[in-house]
Amino acid sequence: MTVRGSVVSSLLFLLILMVTMASYSQIPMQDVLNRVTVPSQGDLRGLVDIVGFPQRADQMDFIGKTCESLEHDAILANQTQHGMTDASALVCGVCPHDDYVLAGRVYAHIQRYMKAGTIILIGNAHWSETFGIRNRLVFGDFKLWRGPYGPVTVSALQEAITSQLPAGSFVVNRKLVETEHSLEAQIPYLQYYNRKVQIIPILIPFSDWNSIERLGGELARAVSNIASQKGLQLGKDIAVLCTTDGQHYGDYGWSYYNYHPFGCDADGYKKALALDAKMINDNLVGPASSERVHNLFSLLVDQNDISHYKVTWCGRFAVSFGVNFAIRLTQLREGRNLSGFLLRTGSSLSDPWLPLKDYGLGITSDCSLHHFVTYFSLGFK
Repeated sequence: MTVRGSVVSSLLFLLILMVTMASYSQIPMQDVLNRVTVPSQGDLRGLVDIVGFPQRADQMDFIGKTCESLEHDAILANQTQHGMTDASALVCGVCPHDDYVLAGRVYAHIQRYMKAGTIILIGNAHWSETFGIRNRLVFGDFKLWRGPYGPVTVSALQEAITSQLPAGSFVVNRKLVETEHSLEAQIPYLQYYNRKVQIIPILIPFSDWNSIERLGGELARAVSNIASQKGLQLGKDIAVLCTTDGQHYGDYGWSYYNYHPFGCDADGYKKALALDAKMINDNLVGPASSERVHNLFSLLVDQNDISHYKVTWCGRFAVSFGVNFAIRLTQLREGRNLSGFLLRTGSSLSDPWLPLKDYGLGITSDCSLHHFVTYFSLGFK
């Protein structure tokens, strides 16, 4: 190839890359990078949100004790209904990631049962389109994450897992992991219930169903192999926690959501909650299967254009991948199917705010019939 031909080819490649990035991009890269509030320091990951999520022991002590007290009767009712005790250890859970002032009570219902020493965290990659990453698992290179009781260790199992994954199935992207808040939200509660917890954080970018199935199978095989070699038990030694908020609903204050099919009044609010309840009960409660998860995914995501929401669950890729992965992993390790059960629902309008102002915590967005978020927590055993 001539020098001129090489230059033309390079320019053509750059043009294609720019067009691809433009088609994926959600917000400008600098805006994404500016999300970081506390910069990372070497192996220690920084923080995005210090308003919505607790970062000090006194904050989390108050939240944990308050939510356990407020939800005491509901927790006991769930234990009676689902055959659990305080010692129950679940294989998989689904938890929200909104501000603790608004959603902290919902977190408590699932986080208290994540008893495993190592938690595989499956989170959103809210701004993955800006990075131009699709259809791959996203890992970071941090060894520690900040927690209210001190740094949380990223398990050495992460490196063992990635060593068994096909090279094209994952990327290591420090900046994407550093600027994403969904898994950051899980750390305080996990550490509240288990000071020695270790984590394996994985983000799920925009992905089609075939990729979710393929990647879930690859990750399940890798984790199953390692668990077999090391004698690790699901629930006790290793478990899966994925995160999603429900509908981002309303006609005010949203970026690209703009989702309000039932109107922005009390009746619309009730219909939005009913829609969540139907999707959860039809696809996540009861015997868990890839077919049911696929049906949920098809309700949430436009199958012809995955960049388009059908229903605005922000963690539509994370929860679909996470539950499907847990199903596959349990089948490989224990030869059985998981069963899902609903623990708590809520919204940014449903419960009194946790009294956290004196602890320096608050809300990061609007709360009204024109702008609300729904929540739920689920367990799988």
